[in-house]
Amino acid sequence: MLAEGEPGLYFLGEVDSDITTSCGQATPATTSTTGTGTTTGTTGSTSTSNNTRFTVISQLIFKTKETLNLRFTYDSTQIQGKIDPQQGFVLAGGAFGKTVQGTQGTVEWFNQGINIDTALQSAQQISFFNLEITLNGTYSSTTASTTILNSCNTLDSVNCTSGTSTTQCFTSDNKTCLVQNTTTDAKSVIIRGTLKCNAPNIVPQ
Repeated sequence: MLAEGEPGLYFLGEVDSDITTSCGQATPATTSTTGTGTTTGTTGSTSTSNNTRFTVISQLIFKTKETLNLRFTYDSTQIQGKIDPQQGFVLAGGAFGKTVQGTQGTVEWFNQGINIDTALQSAQQISFFNLEITLNGTYSSTTASTTILNSCNTLDSVNCTSGTSTTQCFTSDNKTCLVQNTTTDAKSVIIRGTLKCNAPNIVPQ
């Protein structure tokens, strides 16, 4: 963890499998449908191909008490994906003792780094992954809350709403989104490292 103007911080970041019961959830990001037919509608065919893109949402709790909420896009035809530009990531607590928020960064999974079954075109739990992350965010001097973060629907990426929405964000109070810190004492930080998770109670689908 490299903070601007400060010494780098290193922590093992070992995922606590006793608390982290799932490495995350993957849901299809898009659907792909192809078809042919006549203008009269008397003949035609439609086929749906397997979707290669999935949205992954993970909430990981480390043995050193950091909590990482992470949302990114996985594509089985690629070796890396981007952090979700709206929900992004939040790292809170632990050795760092602050809350880092951001919506920029990359996640690399290389070969067999994450077990998502692209043939399953519905939500699925992730039993393991081995990722390389580079996350860009900001933090302030305020001590982080140890509360486990939730996701909520939002219309403006600032406030949670009880209605349906295509956009979600991470929240600590179910009222407002944790967004990029823009306070006067906000400092830039880059988080780099290897992220490994194994959820033995999740049976690969």
